[in-house]
Amino acid sequence: MATDDALLSKISKISELRGTLQIDKKNYSLEQFSVRKSKIPVRKPTTRGGVYFTDMTAYKVKASTQDLSIIDKIPKMMLGPNTDFKPVVIKTDLQLDGINRRLTLITHLTNTMNSKTRVELNLIVDKANLQ
Repeated sequence: MATDDALLSKISKISELRGTLQIDKKNYSLEQFSVRKSKIPVRKPTTRGGVYFTDMTAYKVKASTQDLSIIDKIPKMMLGPNTDFKPVVIKTDLQLDGINRRLTLITHLTNTMNSKTRVELNLIVDKANLQ
């Protein structure tokens, strides 16, 4: 996790990222997303939806898409009462230290907000992979 933390810390300095969100082998274009470290309301180690949280802070993703067809997938992805939720994969290409790399984030959806034109997703990062 230490390498994930260092990587996510570096990525959190990039203000606007673009990429794709993958659910059930279908890609949804993300017009923008950002990664930030923030506090989570966990006072003791806990398991939520099969994901074990021990830290008081976590990296969170705030993403938005104009593809409203994602709304039908949200109940399958949401943490909480749903015990059979699915992880959400976010992929983007970016330049880190002068090298073009592919970043893959394994995340879990915590909440959403939608309007007539877009859906905003809030996710918690579980794993990060840089290729």
